Amino acid sequence: MTYRLLNPGIAAVKDPSEPDAMRREAALPMTRAFNHLIAGTHFARRFGRWPLPAEAPGALINDVIFDRMIDTRWSELHRTFIDKETAKIEAKQRYPELGVPETLMVIPFETVESVDHLFRLLQPFIGTDAVAKPTHASGGVTFLRDLTEPSELRALYDLASRDYATLLREMQYAGLERKIIVEAMIPTHGSVPDDYKFHCIHGEPLICQIDHARFGESWSRLFRVPDFTPMDVTDGLRPPAGFAPAARDRRDRMVAAARALSAPFAFVRVDLYDGRDAIYFGELTFTPAASLGIAPSAAGVHEENPTHRIYSRILMDALASGGAGT
Repeated sequence: MTYRLLNPGIAAVKDPSEPDAMRREAALPMTRAFNHLIAGTHFARRFGRWPLPAEAPGALINDVIFDRMIDTRWSELHRTFIDKETAKIEAKQRYPELGVPETLMVIPFETVESVDHLFRLLQPFIGTDAVAKPTHASGGVTFLRDLTEPSELRALYDLASRDYATLLREMQYAGLERKIIVEAMIPTHGSVPDDYKFHCIHGEPLICQIDHARFGESWSRLFRVPDFTPMDVTDGLRPPAGFAPAARDRRDRMVAAARALSAPFAFVRVDLYDGRDAIYFGELTFTPAASLGIAPSAAGVHEENPTHRIYSRILMDALASGGAGT
């Protein structure tokens, strides 16, 4: 299987045995009231309570993300950064030192007649170091190097066919043009580049989550920025054999890039890759894990834990200090 849904927060709450319920949810109006009802049930399943107002005592960063994602008002700049084709162009303009994965092809989904047709369209790239994914959704990646038959494209085809906002009511995706983008893979030191995810408040990177070996025995840990010391020394996590953080000068350049890209926004996660020849832009994530994410620790990522409370408090305190951004 070459398709992977890289969003454990979503995967943990969606029951594949409930397709009828999911179809009924998708058919409901995309208003804030209905969004609150639909997304709130998933939030309650994860946290054991209904979402709190963002300003309420006891609110977590997850409550802030929830409140933002169900809102139907998203700016043109937000949506430029959400579309995976235009995001790379905007990021390069704002921080020219960044590398961006080469775009090899963009396929308007309305021109794709079937899974077999999609396989034929991707034929020139099959067996090469390239990936295909929707521009208007989160988490779907197909590695074309390993692709052998049309049936392996079914999940990509199905994901690309839908309005992703109907899944968990992340309204920044609502109505985006449906496309499949083909990109060259990022040159790496090994098999897959490490992912550096900077959690930024009012344009300041505060926490970096490093994801190592994302497609194998994955490992993640949160670090404080800019010194990259562990955010929680009691999280029980230890680096695996073979992991080495990026050199200090590279980390400094990543922080500078994250600061520049996050400047217009109150809260955003800036995802960068440690490529062999450059620091590469990944994406801007405005509603990580659709508000359902838990900070990594030895306790697991399935329920709120002490590490997550530290993570949330750092971000909530910074938000409370005020500043520009949306």
